[in-house]
Amino acid sequence: MVKKKILVSLLTAAVTLTMLAGCGSGQDNAASNEDNAGNTSAATEGNAADEGTEQAASTEEEVELTFGFFGDDPEAEMKMGLANAYMEEHPNVKIEFEYCSGADYLTKLQTWFSSEETPDVFALASDQLYPYKDSLLFEDLKHYIENDGCSEYWDMDSVEANWKTDDGRIVAAPFVSKTFAIAYNKALFDQAQIPYPTSDWTEKDMLDAAEKISALGDDIYGIRWGVRVPEFYRNLYGNMFYDVENKKMNVEGNEEFKATITMFVDSIQRGLAPDETDGVISTGGFETGKFGMALSATWDMSTYENAIGDSFQWDVVELPINEQFNTRWLTSFRGNGWCMSSKSKYKDVCWDFIKYMTTTEEAAKAAQSIGIPNFQPYVSSDEYLNDFGEGTPYNKSVFINMISSSTPFYNLGSFAQINDLTKADYQKVLAGDMTVEEMMADVQEQGSLIFDSYQ
Repeated sequence: MVKKKILVSLLTAAVTLTMLAGCGSGQDNAASNEDNAGNTSAATEGNAADEGTEQAASTEEEVELTFGFFGDDPEAEMKMGLANAYMEEHPNVKIEFEYCSGADYLTKLQTWFSSEETPDVFALASDQLYPYKDSLLFEDLKHYIENDGCSEYWDMDSVEANWKTDDGRIVAAPFVSKTFAIAYNKALFDQAQIPYPTSDWTEKDMLDAAEKISALGDDIYGIRWGVRVPEFYRNLYGNMFYDVENKKMNVEGNEEFKATITMFVDSIQRGLAPDETDGVISTGGFETGKFGMALSATWDMSTYENAIGDSFQWDVVELPINEQFNTRWLTSFRGNGWCMSSKSKYKDVCWDFIKYMTTTEEAAKAAQSIGIPNFQPYVSSDEYLNDFGEGTPYNKSVFINMISSSTPFYNLGSFAQINDLTKADYQKVLAGDMTVEEMMADVQEQGSLIFDSYQ
């Protein structure tokens, strides 16, 4: 169910709207036409009035936009704060919020696209695009980006990798990137007399450290995987266990997948990490000080900063290198972007709002609470790398570095069913009811049947 909140935000007073080195205003330049087939294409420069599309003729005209997004309370307030700040600068624009949790947003997307009615501007994660990539409900942003020169401020290779469809459209402007790294507790490393990890550490280094830290006490674990194991074992060492494009299983003979499952199971069965595959967290999190290390995402950092305080010193390091396959662990990657509805009546205003969210330092500073801002002039600056507000400093460059060692995450449709099947078999292996070899055979067979059922 969609939640709606009064337009309030803690960030409104702090956020201003000066476009720092952002793309040009280009509101008239980026207008789009809708042809008879429903496809959208950018209009020529200066053609602000689109056929069949009501555009805001002046800054005095009243404009009402709907804005759909996901997030927990802090993330939602951050996004509402940016929208409120935009409205404060543009008093003729009224934005109505439609938001919910990340899990519920999957259902919301299905409702929007099945009814062929999305909000004017709406959020999308890169792992959510696949089922909708052929939809004409997305406004093609390619010409908007070109006309306003926004490519200068984003990593366009990443934009195209995450947001470009098979027919060449770009359906989202990049907001933040989200990756994983390893957080480590310096106090427990000191107690176990282990040197702090560095970017060239190996998987063996990590597991050896986990063993020594686990030996410090019955209530101490060397590492915490949390609920992310089923997300990571799909492609930890660079050999994805299904072929996404051809929709075929790739488990049979996949030595990387076998080694990954074996490593995770062994670490839990040896007591180096608790089994939290089902999300049952009886031990508390990394912030309790009871874990030497923890698989951690960009969005975990604000929690650590607020909850740990002065309890202990900590930092983050890149995921380790597996020496058997000569590869760094691949982090799952999520890009978050902003899309525009091809049916919006006010595309020029939608684009101006999207530009504010993606090409200003103010928006980038707010967005860093959940991920790595995609506004390159800010994220590549010393100010970003050293901006922790009142929180604990940590090595922000680690998460940026992990972008180059990342793999997409697929969790909808047939992929979701196969992920669930694999997770159930993985839990059987943990319980001793199935061997790794039996798991692989079952996932290969049952996963193939699932793919076939979607043909």
